Amino acid sequence: MSGVPLNVGSLTATVGGVQQPELLDAAVVRAWVSTAARALAEARAEIDRVNVFPVADGDTGTNMYLTIRDAAAAVRVAPADAGGARLLRLAARAALLGARGNSGVILSEWLRGLTVAATRGDSLAIALDTAARTARRAVAHPAPGTILTAAESAAAAARHAEAGGMVGPAGAAARLSTTDAACRGAREAALRSVGALEPLRAAGVLDAGACGLVLVLLSLAAAQRAAAEGVSGASGSIGPVLLDIDLRGHVGHAAPAPAAGGDDASSPDQGAASGGVRDAGRHEHEHGGVATDDVELMFVLERSASAADFSPGAVADALRADLDDVGSSVVVVGGGAEDGAGAGDADRSLWQAHVHTADLDAALGVARRWASRGAVSRVSVRHLAVPPDRWAVVVTTAAPALAAELARGGAVVVLDLDVPPTAADLVAAAVGAGAPRVLVLAPEALQPDPAGPGAEAADEPEAAPEIVRVVAPGDVHLVAGMSALAATLDDPREEDAGVPDAVGAVVAGLRVGGGPAVTVGAVVKRLVAGSPTAIVTLLPDDDVPDATVEVLASRAAAVSDGADVVVMRTGRPGDHVAIGVEPLHADAAEGRA
Repeated sequence: MSGVPLNVGSLTATVGGVQQPELLDAAVVRAWVSTAARALAEARAEIDRVNVFPVADGDTGTNMYLTIRDAAAAVRVAPADAGGARLLRLAARAALLGARGNSGVILSEWLRGLTVAATRGDSLAIALDTAARTARRAVAHPAPGTILTAAESAAAAARHAEAGGMVGPAGAAARLSTTDAACRGAREAALRSVGALEPLRAAGVLDAGACGLVLVLLSLAAAQRAAAEGVSGASGSIGPVLLDIDLRGHVGHAAPAPAAGGDDASSPDQGAASGGVRDAGRHEHEHGGVATDDVELMFVLERSASAADFSPGAVADALRADLDDVGSSVVVVGGGAEDGAGAGDADRSLWQAHVHTADLDAALGVARRWASRGAVSRVSVRHLAVPPDRWAVVVTTAAPALAAELARGGAVVVLDLDVPPTAADLVAAAVGAGAPRVLVLAPEALQPDPAGPGAEAADEPEAAPEIVRVVAPGDVHLVAGMSALAATLDDPREEDAGVPDAVGAVVAGLRVGGGPAVTVGAVVKRLVAGSPTAIVTLLPDDDVPDATVEVLASRAAAVSDGADVVVMRTGRPGDHVAIGVEPLHADAAEGRA
């Protein structure tokens, strides 16, 4: 393509007071992120089906798509006169804040590394190398054959093309040739990935994250090629970018698995996810090696860039080490404005943290410690072994212990740990929940607008999920709502359209109360009076003695004529007990009689 006449301007960026050509001009950046979002949207289900590492939770394609989608949304609303480097900074910041899952977080850091190099005025090959190295540093225990390997292979191919004079004179055409070389390098790494890790060998598939990165690079090449040929990068003007790879790989020709203890074989998740390709995009997670009590915790940390206890460059390392003590699949990305990546503003720096853990309380303890040094927001918890059913559900609570219980029930939990969540946070959780229909259980003030910002994005081949709201003003309403949802989904007579009404009726009909533990016995008696009771829920705070909880549970069972009594600790300090009483429905009451 080096001989194709260029119709793009010779835009420049000021680096150290010197005018230099921009790494990627604004038109290319706009077309790239939009094209990548469309490409990943098309391929997400196919990539999800082969996701077996680090855990077989079938969401790598979805997570990468949602992450780059947020980047595309930020670029789409950027000022028309924004240059390429500024657009990359906006995209990187949006990707960091919106990153989903292990693969999405790594992709956001790869994009941030590219942005650092673009801001410095580096060549494309050096930028790809910087992106690969920053992504690898973000992972506590990198493994071979993953998106990290594909990024490194792409960078190596790009460096070889530039160093060997294969790309011709400097300019947009040269950068396109460099990108084409990077695409080939990433593709070759993806094709080799089936032999790099035992879970991939056992399943006979390529690494899902590596394949997703190939699509991102192919989208960049398509955007550069369109600019070189004078084609507008507007929506729909660039043809679809497809992943021309057999994702099932070639097990019979796979290379031997790396020896134990090798440089990249230290991932604690390696060998933990050896399930096969899932039918219809789903897999029985027990057979995929996901521990039944493992949850994924993610949160955003914001700190002053001038804080004296840790330099911005040291925060990620320290936070990564802390999370590595309590879980696996640890990734921490981000940094400060001093690196030129736009992860924060002049005074604030941002990081996104990700961990898989069987000890959520310990992991939340890490988040709390860092909250004392900054601000922790966008705290989300989901269970790795509970895929969405006909409906996904998003809830919000300030009770840490309830977060684990609700996640085990299948909810995506937005936790109020430090900075209270917003309606936009619930929309983001709903969009990323991985189901076409999402039920949001939250207080009225936090109920998202299904048609509001974040619910839809342009230029994509699929609609946003259907978001249905049910007002749940307190934690007992969340527990009752989750129980009602499970019962409703198990009822073969219930059509999908009736699910929200059924859950909403249970939540609305709940009688609630509470107070200090020494007084709630009388409250229970008052709440159950007047009608038969199906379920009594007790939510004691952590300072309520076990003996007191047992007495309250016994009394609740006695005064409610043998109703089911559910006891769940909140995980909060205090001596209060919240109570919820669900009346017995008329048909159930007749059956009991």
